[in-house]
Amino acid sequence: MGGMTVILRLPTPAQAGVDGEQLGQTTPAYEDIPLSPAVFRRLRPEMREGGVDRYEVLISASSICTQLGLLQLGSTSQLFAMAAGLLVAGELMPIEAAAEAEAFGQPYLYRLIVRGPQGQML
Repeated sequence: MGGMTVILRLPTPAQAGVDGEQLGQTTPAYEDIPLSPAVFRRLRPEMREGGVDRYEVLISASSICTQLGLLQLGSTSQLFAMAAGLLVAGELMPIEAAAEAEAFGQPYLYRLIVRGPQGQML
């Protein structure tokens, strides 16, 4: 149930002074950041036709806090907002929501809700 690694996919920063990049002529590049330990589980399916599966990912706060320091970001909301999504089992899943769980004023867990791939179950 736990102990897996998920990948947070972040776009690389644009390069200043490169004309081709400013005009959108370069291929976007991404940086993949492994986060573990993580728990991945399917949320209760919604009873509506054509609905996309949603999943919950629980990630250790120490893993997230390490990345905040390395990327020089001030908050997890910045980190999750700039992410293209999470890679789980080779599928890119957009992040819909993020929340933290705290004990004694310190986060110990981050809960992400991600949207699964259209028409495919894991």
